[in-house]
Amino acid sequence: MKLKSLLLGSAAVLALSTGAQAADPVTSFVSLGVCDAYGISGLTIESDDTCLSISGEVSYEYYHEDLGAYEISSNVDWELAFEATTQTDAGAAIAFLSFVDDDTETVTGFVHTYSEDPVVDQAYVQFGDTTVLSAGLKDKILDTEVLDHTYGGGDEHGLFDWDFDENDLASTVAQGGHVITIESLVADGFTVIAGLEDLDGDGTALLGVEYASGGITAEAAVLMGDLYGATDPVNFYAAVTAEFDSFEVRGGVIFDDTGYYIASLGASATLDMFTLDADAFFEDNGDWGVAGEGAFDATDTVAIYLGAGYQEVAAIDIFTVYAGVDADVTETIAANAELGYVDNGGADYIYGAAGITYAPGGGFETSLSAFADTDDHYKLTFEASKEF
Repeated sequence: MKLKSLLLGSAAVLALSTGAQAADPVTSFVSLGVCDAYGISGLTIESDDTCLSISGEVSYEYYHEDLGAYEISSNVDWELAFEATTQTDAGAAIAFLSFVDDDTETVTGFVHTYSEDPVVDQAYVQFGDTTVLSAGLKDKILDTEVLDHTYGGGDEHGLFDWDFDENDLASTVAQGGHVITIESLVADGFTVIAGLEDLDGDGTALLGVEYASGGITAEAAVLMGDLYGATDPVNFYAAVTAEFDSFEVRGGVIFDDTGYYIASLGASATLDMFTLDADAFFEDNGDWGVAGEGAFDATDTVAIYLGAGYQEVAAIDIFTVYAGVDADVTETIAANAELGYVDNGGADYIYGAAGITYAPGGGFETSLSAFADTDDHYKLTFEASKEF
């Protein structure tokens, strides 16, 4: 109801302002149109020197699965964001407010559903150009992610769905929440970041530096948590990516004050008809993994890819090899099919995955996909989404 009231109120304000415009065309305070003064795209409302951009997304997912337990899931996700920008002589003044669904899960038997009630996701003010001050409820300012890549459709079991960040350390530091941060461009390509985050929790202080120039992007940071307490955990983070013509190399590491670390190395190459991608990770607990994938264009609309991966997790050896095809059936329809083999500590199986996606434009996309393996596991998924 709060979201409905907000939207109705916005519509009423817009209607009143439009009516006033028609009655008095000389005195124009609000107009509906496109504001390109600040690089803002989408629906905007211009009021003198202020642009209000409204954007969002609605998505729906429905699936049946049995990946060891039978489950039906029906989930609506949505986001609605408002960004008001006013340019001043000293820089841009921004107010940002976004709402999302709270996604609270309800389980009735084997049916999982989720609440769409609105909650505030971010609400902050920001000011500046080369030096930017942000304050309020905001996402974390540092990425602190060393690897995020999936190799093979067997990720329905979560085997080669690699995603490592500060949350995987032994001693973690909270980020985001209520924040006060400053980003300052101090030299060509160099930006210094300092601030306080998680001020509504235990409190975190951070200091970092970023560099972006000549095809090289790098960042390093130190974060100290529990400012209101006595434990004072510390996390260190560094990452670098270098691009050379058709090649890219990347690496990252994050570690805490106990000495626990997670590191990654990766490389990509994009040639005339071929693309190659490879990643490796190493974790202080002895876990490690390496995987690679190559693809080539069989025709202008069909690409064939091959991949393989190996990892040791909790002293269990896991291996996968797979092959697949991506095809542009039409300008708006794309299809994918994949077949793979997985050996999970001696328990091996063959899996197959296929899907079709329809994207006619306008930010709309819908897809239907299926997954099955020789262990009698399966998943059928329908998805639809619209961005605006």
